[in-house]
This record gives sequence, structure tokens and C-alpha cells, in this order.
Amino acid sequence: METTAISLIPPLIVILLVIATRRVIISISAGIIASALILCGFRPGDAVEAVMGSAARIFYTEGNWDFDNMLLVLFILGLGMLTAFIDKNGGTIGFARWAQKRVKNAAMAQLLAVVLGIIIFIDDYFNALTVGEVSRSLTDRYKVSREKLAYIIDSTSAPVCSICPLSSWGAYIIALFAIILPGTDAPLNQFIETIPYNFYAIFSLALVFLSAIWNINLGRMNDAASIKADDGLPDSTHEKHATDLIMPISILVAVSVGTMYMTGCIFSGSWDVFEILQHASTYLSLCAGCAAGLGWAVYRYWHFHGNELFYTAFYGMKKVAGATAALLFAWVLIDMIGMLRPGAFLSGLLVQYNISSQLLPCLLFVFSAVMALATGFSWGVFGIMLPISVQMSSALGMGDAMLYCCLGAVLSGSVFGDHCSPISDTTILSSTGAQCVHMDHVISQLPYALFSAAVAASGFLTIGYTESLGAAFATQTGILCAATCLILTRRKHKGKVVRFARSAVDL
Repeated sequence: METTAISLIPPLIVILLVIATRRVIISISAGIIASALILCGFRPGDAVEAVMGSAARIFYTEGNWDFDNMLLVLFILGLGMLTAFIDKNGGTIGFARWAQKRVKNAAMAQLLAVVLGIIIFIDDYFNALTVGEVSRSLTDRYKVSREKLAYIIDSTSAPVCSICPLSSWGAYIIALFAIILPGTDAPLNQFIETIPYNFYAIFSLALVFLSAIWNINLGRMNDAASIKADDGLPDSTHEKHATDLIMPISILVAVSVGTMYMTGCIFSGSWDVFEILQHASTYLSLCAGCAAGLGWAVYRYWHFHGNELFYTAFYGMKKVAGATAALLFAWVLIDMIGMLRPGAFLSGLLVQYNISSQLLPCLLFVFSAVMALATGFSWGVFGIMLPISVQMSSALGMGDAMLYCCLGAVLSGSVFGDHCSPISDTTILSSTGAQCVHMDHVISQLPYALFSAAVAASGFLTIGYTESLGAAFATQTGILCAATCLILTRRKHKGKVVRFARSAVDL
């Protein structure tokens, strides 16, 4: 199918509807219908067949079962059950009581979530769901909104994975570099060269640290109404221990990492850590870890409420059913949008208008962001835009440093678009991990994401005209510091005004 501007209509429909209605599944369904009608020449019968085909390809493609997608769905449902058993065992309350002796305020609670998000860098799915489970009870205690927790989770999942070679993202990008980059340098070294140019990932992490340290809440982040004091389960009568949360999560992490290492060794036949990561069965490892952690939680639970075992398991699955459905619908939409190829249309515009080398990094960032926002799939954008960026930078005679800058711009834009897209799986799972309304998360984190993107764009413009990484970082750091000082100054001034008003009322 020839790529035209009409390929942009379905993702635009989804984005506009999801903002207007805040109904994710309905909006995605509208995008699926629009995509199918466009693909099939507006023939309803063929459109229905196309939708059914895309739905089937979630789990079955070209005569082969897609076990990765099956395992991911099982992992999400298993984590929902694990959450329910941890809550029923009193693990979340026990952890909150243990942590409150060390964590004294909302800023420290947020910093704990940030640090956990950075430490758990192996996989973005694993990060989103695990950090949410560990941090939620503590952030609730200090009245940190679920939307703020979801923002922290989202900002420390894909951004961290995109700059860490020892992650599923890093392994995928390194594998792409081995194919698309010329020269004799090892793909790992080439990936490391791009890290300083991944401006969005770096400055979104810097912003989430600052927002945690000074408890900066913008717009909807000031509203803690999404926190629910009652989780719907009867409270445990036995003494509550932090180990009832720490142990199953620790088992989940240890078994997942261990299984990832074992499967990577088996499938790669190598002891090289990057070969192991590239060939490891991530989703099998996550399911194995979840099953082990769930087994421990069920064992602990059996001693106290054995007669409610199935009710608790069902309740846990029910809590994540909405997110699972949204993810399944998003997969269908991504498959159909992939056939429309909006990415090829957008990337073709860069070639058509003969972009100058000074503007190329910034435009690659913008185009990659738009593509990832529209498709909700940053890895697909990597596969499209990374080869294009290599070809364009080579055609313009750009040196190695600027080549890595262009690659970093694609990575940055893809992560930003993925970060903001309401149909992105990592965005959906961040909402699931924090247990907040999905569209509340998408809308509330937009000011932070857009600011980080503006900082990144200024860096790409600066380096495009100066070819100086130092100048780019100086520009971006100056903008970030100035904005932070302005927000803190306004908050301090507002506090003085409030105190003055209260004094006047008292008089």
C-alpha cells in the first residue's frame, strides 16, 4: 500500500477521542475501525475480516503461536493476583509501617520510587509493574497522588531502559546497530556513544528527580483524589510484616533475572552478557518470577485465610482486567497502523524537503516523537527511523559525532512519543502499576513530558548549529535550572500570600 497522509487519520482519531472522552478502549476501537476501513477501501465485510486477522495475530502468526504475548498477559494477570495476596497478607501495610521509620515525608517516598525505578532496569514492563507494587502503599500514606506515582514509574522505565545496555531495550538497539551501522567498532560501543545524545531520557530522569526532591506538582498532580483508602478486600487480622511484601517481590526479581540469564545462555550458546540479554526469553522469565513470588504469597496466605483463596485470586485478576483489555486492543491497533505505514510517510517528508544538516537532529527527534505518539510502539520507530537517520547523516556528510547525535535524536523522540501516547503499552502498564485511571495518568504527566521534550529539542538545535555536546548540555541545564527556580519561587511567594490571608482572617 502506498503511504499517504491518510495513514495519519486513525492515530489522530484515537488521540483526539481519548482526550475528549477519556475512554481508552472506545477510542482505540474507533482507531481500529478507521484503520480497517482505510486498508480495505471502505468495504465493511473486508474490514471486519481484517480486524479479526489482526486480533488473531496477537497470539498466532504465520502458523506459529506468539508465546511472548501470551506470557505477558499471564504475567499481568499473575501480578494482579500477587498484589491481592500481598494486600490480604498485610504486606503493603507492614511495608508502610517499616518504611515510615525511615521515610519521613512525601519527597522521600517519591525518591524511593525513583531509585527503585532506576535499579530495576532490566525491562520496562517489569519495572512498571514491580515499582508500582512496592511503592504504592508508601506514596499513598504521604498523600502522593496515584497520578504522580504513575508519572514516576513511566519516567523511570523506558527512559532508563533506553540508555542502559544491560536491558531488553539495550539488547534490541545493539542488535539493530550491528545491522545498520558501518565500520568495525563493536555495536555495544556504538550504543554507548549514543547515550550522551539521548537528551530526552537524560533530562526526563533529571526532571523526575527534581519533582521528587522538591515535591513539584503541576496541574492535575495537585489532586490526590485518585488515592483509595479501601482496596475492597477485608483487612487481615494477623500481625502485618514488611516481609510479606519484600519477600514475594524479591523472589519475583531474583527468579526473573536468574531465568533470564539461564534462557539467554541456552538460546545464545554464549557466556557473553550482551549475547545473553539479546537472546533471553524475557516474558518466560517474568512469568517464572511471578509464579515463584505468587507461590510464596499464597503459602503465607494459606495460614490465615485459606477459605478465601479463590476469591482473592479472582479479585486480583479483576483489578488488572481493564488494563489487560486495553493492552489487547492496543496491540490490534498497532498491527493495523503498521500496515498503513504512517512512519514511512513521515520519514519520506524529511527526504522530500532536503533538510539541512543543522536542523536534522531536531527534526529527527520531532518526527520520531510523532511516529511513536501515533503508533504507541517505540521499538517499531527504532526499526524505521534508525536506518533512515544513518542514511541521511551519511548523505549530508556528517561526521561520526553528529551521526551518533542523529541516532540519539531518534531514540529520544521515540521514548518521548511512547511516554505520551495513550495507546503505548508502557504507559498503560504504568497506570496499572500505580492503580490510577489511565487517562488521568496520560493527561497529568503531559506538562512534565512536554517540558522535557522542549529541553531536549533545544539541545538538538544547539548541537546542530554548534556541533558541541558541551554547549548543548549547558543550554539544556540552564533551561532546566531556570524553570525549577521559577516554580520554587512562585510556590514560595504563593505560600506567603496564603499565610498573609490567614493572618488577615484571624484579625
